[in-house]
Amino acid sequence: MLARTHPPHPLWGRPLGSYTDAYQLSAARREIHGTMPRLLANAAATQIGTCSNLIYTRNSASTSEPVTIQTLETIVKMADDADTYKNFLSPRLMDGCIALMQTVKVSGKTSPFSYEYGYLCFRVFLFSLGTYMLLASDGLEFAIDNMFRSPEIESPLVFSSHVASVVQVQSQRATQGLDCDSILGWGLSDNKPLVSLEHAKALIEILWDDRANMLKALMSTYNPALSGLLFLMWRYIHLDASRRNPPKPDMDLVKRITEIHFRCMLVATSDQGGPLVGIGDDLCELMGITPGEGIMMFSKSNDSQTIFEAYIKRLDPVDTRIYAPPNILMITILLELLVSNMGPGLEGFLPSVFAVTTGRFWSAWIGKEESQTMLLGSIGMMLEHFKSLLQANSRSSVLSHSVQKDILESFAKSDLLDLIAAAIFCLNPCADENLNFNLLKTVQTTFEKIGALHTPALLEECFRDYAVDWLKVQHQFIIRGTCMEIHNRQNAAGQRRKSHYEVCNGVWDLMARMLRQKDNVERARKSGSGCMFLRCQDPIGINSKPSNFACSKCKAVPYCSRRCQSGIDLILTTMSDQFNIQPAPSHPPQEGGGLNPGFQQGAAAAHHAKGPHIPDEQVLSTLDKPLSREELQKRQEELNK
Repeated sequence: MLARTHPPHPLWGRPLGSYTDAYQLSAARREIHGTMPRLLANAAATQIGTCSNLIYTRNSASTSEPVTIQTLETIVKMADDADTYKNFLSPRLMDGCIALMQTVKVSGKTSPFSYEYGYLCFRVFLFSLGTYMLLASDGLEFAIDNMFRSPEIESPLVFSSHVASVVQVQSQRATQGLDCDSILGWGLSDNKPLVSLEHAKALIEILWDDRANMLKALMSTYNPALSGLLFLMWRYIHLDASRRNPPKPDMDLVKRITEIHFRCMLVATSDQGGPLVGIGDDLCELMGITPGEGIMMFSKSNDSQTIFEAYIKRLDPVDTRIYAPPNILMITILLELLVSNMGPGLEGFLPSVFAVTTGRFWSAWIGKEESQTMLLGSIGMMLEHFKSLLQANSRSSVLSHSVQKDILESFAKSDLLDLIAAAIFCLNPCADENLNFNLLKTVQTTFEKIGALHTPALLEECFRDYAVDWLKVQHQFIIRGTCMEIHNRQNAAGQRRKSHYEVCNGVWDLMARMLRQKDNVERARKSGSGCMFLRCQDPIGINSKPSNFACSKCKAVPYCSRRCQSGIDLILTTMSDQFNIQPAPSHPPQEGGGLNPGFQQGAAAAHHAKGPHIPDEQVLSTLDKPLSREELQKRQEELNK
């Protein structure tokens, strides 16, 4: 990015980094233009259109001099008044903008986004293209009417939304094999092309050569109707392919347009998202690549850091009015761009990438934003992308200690393990094994990668608090595999269910091993941190009932409810009678009483027994002398029967 201290260019105006604030949505103002501004705008549009024949002209100074930055500002201001959008319907206005963009050069290379002049040409192009597409679809008057009916909404926002709707309809026509190029004046249309094929090709070259500055500029400005531009480039691929012999797409062209498309998806507002996802899917199909397969779609760019910053900003936006949470299908596509651009020095962005991505998938899961099959498949692709981002050949050979810890903490704090558990529970155990294999295999290989890349001590430290929750999930796998439809366990469906949950349990166990949590899990299993009433229907807190009730004085027995406490009191009374000991006066239940969860019910019986008070740490050793814990547990079970 050029420094803000650079003075404005005498012709091209302010440099990138200085002009962007003027083109944010907050700077948009509703205006009513009188006769004179409209006449000046018409003259400006005509003047720009006459420059269209200057395409590929090398003498940039002489060719761009007639059209000043003030001329461009005159026409772009017409977007502030709903009644003046028709000023963008000027012949060859778009071709002229493309030609002028090509004249802005830095160090001999075309770089329109380096200066305000080139960006204004791009902005006028977007308004003109969108207005023409609305006119061709008979939607212009409706869009203008909506602008008048919604005075509280900025006119460019209303305009942009209507253009996206047109692109959505035309994209769907394309998937159905219907004509969608006529709206651009291409294909079967008898109308004059909105943009000549020569100028369309030049536009693609301009955007490709200056893609780094383009992304920086679009990140910091509001850019209406980007879907119209991306639709035009997408259809150019197919039109160019149809003119070849034999008809086939130019793969270099496809790759360039696909990367430009993905970059624009990083910054496009939410109203543009629907059609962009559909076009992105077709571009991936043209490239013969399925997102999440681990195949690099693009070459690494010099502005990789900006790409990562744009992704994080898009998933954690500041202006939530125009940037709603992106569709998870869009995220799986955008992650391809990150995977291709991962490299040394970018490891510090990974914790934020993992956190915002997992958080967005959690929201989609809870809100049931897609079908369950789609959600499960998308989670699998997300994990594949995470695994690719962690590949050693995509970054520095060794992750620093601080980065390792930040990555693991991002997984832990965003509840990645719970998301995976929720996804596994939703797999159909009676479905064909191959349908479940992909997700389970992805989970396994992802955590094998995580375990291999991080030091054991950090793994143990960052996930140690999950040990009890890990037990809850394992408990469910066991219960589902053995207790559900128990009367049908001998038939094929029952055996398939049993086998399915055994595999799930195996993958879950592998995750604990990779995260170095086996010791913590075993410690939690033995600690009795769940409710200690043997007849409790929720012994380890599957329903998130913490064992936060205890005797106010001894605090020896944890239990989850007063109902279980009543059962414990009954057991203690029975044991007191059998062992000929008198219980101390009962204490009223108290909540949150500083539990010592390691004590069993037998210990509580002795602790409440008549006689001198025994310190907590001595209870078990005292009990072990007259009666072992196993024997006491056995007697308790007999009493329960």
